[in-house]
Formats: sequence, structure tokens, C-alpha cells
Amino acid sequence: MKRIEVALAVLFILMAGNVSADNEQYPSYPELGIMLGLNVHPAVGYWWGRMGIRLSGMYKNKDDREYHLNFAYVLRDTEKVQHSMNVLTSRIVGSDPGADYDFAATGIAYGLNYNGFFLEIGLGVPWRDEIGNVKDDPVVPVGYLGYVHRFKPRN
Repeated sequence: MKRIEVALAVLFILMAGNVSADNEQYPSYPELGIMLGLNVHPAVGYWWGRMGIRLSGMYKNKDDREYHLNFAYVLRDTEKVQHSMNVLTSRIVGSDPGADYDFAATGIAYGLNYNGFFLEIGLGVPWRDEIGNVKDDPVVPVGYLGYVHRFKPRN
């Protein structure tokens, strides 16, 4: 792991320790889903009150893999809808029509979960570029969409 990922993980763990899990409006619960970025991949996460963490990604082969690590803060969380702000780090190796990718980026994204439908969109700063096709870009789009089931307890 790079230093920035370690620093973000330590900060998140320290902040999560101060969150009260017994708050009825923001209970603790796991989530499980499937995402679509450059590839289709699984996602697993956990929420402690207003703080959450999600890991998603898949390794298909050395030229086709994608990983995302999110640290999230919920803005609103009801039975049907969740709005969150996320700090995420993505590592992407793959291609789409017209371009190959092999880079890592860290950025901020907005997340929306409405009855399981999940959309996350934001901007990241590339900090590693193995091919060189994003080296001149100050920011790159980050995020994905898919279905995430939240195992949130009913009030």
C-alpha cells in the first residue's frame, strides 16, 4: 500500500472509533453489492454510524484489474436513500475503446444509493501512471455504478 492509503486508513480508523454505534438514525450495518467500472466486480462495505468503508474490485488477469477503496461520510441515510461523500483511491488496469489504462488516483466523490441502485461520481488526482496517458491530466473521473444492498436494520 502507498503512504496515502495507509494515512487515510489510519485516519478513518481513528475517526470511526469516536462514532456512537447506538445512534438510531445512523445504525451500524454491512453492505454487499456488484459494481460496474471498467469491469463488473463485487463490493463489500460496512457502516459505523455516519462513517463507512467499502472495498470493491476484481483481478481478471495482469492486464485487466480494478480496485477501489472508499472512506465515506453519510450526509443522509434513510430506509430508501443514502447520500454520502467519499474519499476514494482507485487502481485501474484495463482498456476501453481507444485507450489503455494503468494508473492509480485518489479523490473525492459523491455517492447515491436509492433502493439499492448505486451511483458514485467524482474527480481524482492521478498519482501513479504506468502507461503515461493520464500524466498530463490534473484530474481524472472516478466512480462507478451498480447495485449495493444495505443490510440496514429497520427502525
